[in-house]
Amino acid sequence: MSVEEIKAYMDGHGPEKYTLLDVRQPAEYERGHLPGARLVPLSELPDRMGEVPTDKPVIAYCASGGRSMAASSLLEGRGYGDVSNMVGGFSAWEGSAAFGPMQLGMHGFTGRETPREVVRKAFAMECRLQEFYVLRADLAETEERIELFMELAGYEDRHKDVLHTLYGRLTGELPDYETFEAEILDGADGMVEGGIDIQTFLDKHAEAFDGDLGILQFASMVEAQAMDYYLRWAAQAEQGETRETLELLAREEKAHLKVLARHMDELSE
Repeated sequence: MSVEEIKAYMDGHGPEKYTLLDVRQPAEYERGHLPGARLVPLSELPDRMGEVPTDKPVIAYCASGGRSMAASSLLEGRGYGDVSNMVGGFSAWEGSAAFGPMQLGMHGFTGRETPREVVRKAFAMECRLQEFYVLRADLAETEERIELFMELAGYEDRHKDVLHTLYGRLTGELPDYETFEAEILDGADGMVEGGIDIQTFLDKHAEAFDGDLGILQFASMVEAQAMDYYLRWAAQAEQGETRETLELLAREEKAHLKVLARHMDELSE
């Protein structure tokens, strides 16, 4: 399948409905990968094929399409019935991408977390990102730039509302919002969406604030990281309800990415 066909397929399906299989080397994956992709280098695939689910379609990719073509053949030879190779590979990909190793931000996650614990962690990360956007608004030098940062902060408000409501459904009782937020932030670490430290992210993307388009691109990168993070969590979750909660959060991030993409298109016109 071409990159355009892959994008169309992904737009029409939830990220939990298929497996993205990255068969490059770890260093390549760390520099950039499709959000939610599972890393299994081609050289290790014959011995690790059990890590690739058999009950849903597989989309394999590498740098340009050669290694993933071989991976697709291996999978088909083992009975995988729905395998696609992304022609052109990651080099041809122009959509949202995540960075970092498979273990990025995963310290402290055991896989045994309950859905409630997942939602609380996600809420804290949303709060930290919102705080960052508000701070940048305070530092902005133009009214337009202030409005843009506050608009991004507003997106996080909507995310937090979803999480607060979800927590109420999980517990059977909707807690007071302000009390809920204060309790969660008490002692929370400084990680934002995607399980990243914001300064590390900025160091890697120093050009992030070069104009309004750069700010939106930065926001998209953060949301791609968040989608990637929740899908990596989901892959390790031991409880089915926890996995479903994480997949729901990944779908929320995917929807936010589409909103940001439309915003960038409007700005580029």
